[in-house]
Amino acid sequence: MIEQKIKFQSDALTLDGAFFTDSENDDARLPIVIVCSGFTGQKNIHPERYARAWTRQGFTVFGFDYRGFGDSNGPRERVILEEQVRDIANAVAIVHERAHAEQRKVVLAGWGMGGGLILDAFRLCEDQVDGLVAMNGFYDALRVQKALRSELGWKQFRAYIAGERLRLAKGGELRGIDPFDIYPLDPISREYVETELVKAPGYGVTSTFDFADSLLNFRPEACLDERFSRVPLLIAHGAENDLHPVSEAYSLYARYPGPKDLFLLEGGGHTEWMLDENPKFQAFSGYISDWMKAQF
Repeated sequence: MIEQKIKFQSDALTLDGAFFTDSENDDARLPIVIVCSGFTGQKNIHPERYARAWTRQGFTVFGFDYRGFGDSNGPRERVILEEQVRDIANAVAIVHERAHAEQRKVVLAGWGMGGGLILDAFRLCEDQVDGLVAMNGFYDALRVQKALRSELGWKQFRAYIAGERLRLAKGGELRGIDPFDIYPLDPISREYVETELVKAPGYGVTSTFDFADSLLNFRPEACLDERFSRVPLLIAHGAENDLHPVSEAYSLYARYPGPKDLFLLEGGGHTEWMLDENPKFQAFSGYISDWMKAQF
């Protein structure tokens, strides 16, 4: 796989990105695919994983680090979803310029929380995107928070939010928090994070209370409108996903106003199968590859 590194700007910050191609199978008839990570990801994790799978199929793939992550500029590990949406839109602008020159389409794909982020980003760059792929995402954060926490847990979490807001409003110091205290992981996903993701150079996340406000207001499903009516969407989701319930995929499918397809990975949870040689990952990425070829 060939990596062509580039730098681009997002809100006056320099972000690190790269185009990936295969020297032996680069098909100019296929779209350029932008792969967006989940909220704490880096391009050297899942974007490059999909790049390794899809460049072998002839695709050109683009990945990048959100501001504050990897080799991108910005406050380290500050997680504000609205800012990540702008980073995606600016990445689209860069990729679209190349795609337009090469007379190619652009597909915007998002993994995990990125599956919802791409929907919000599309509203900023609708004329530059020809297809959407939402992979194992969620589309209403409040709905998912309630699903992941017991009734008591949700009550306790709301009390924590109210107490922390009061502390800060009275002049308390902003302090780092584990984002997974705000966005809880199921046991299998946590094991994957602690055994696999930590191997990636630079991985490690601390956020602030601002992340809680950003996350709880994250409802891309509620913002679907007529702008989406012309753009095909593939919703690809693990059928046994305990972190982002499969009901999220069904809900988005029901609400999406444009052409749409739904693929459920049999036996797939959220992320434990995200390894290059895992048969579930190969089936998942292969289905998406076939869908993109059929669409474009």
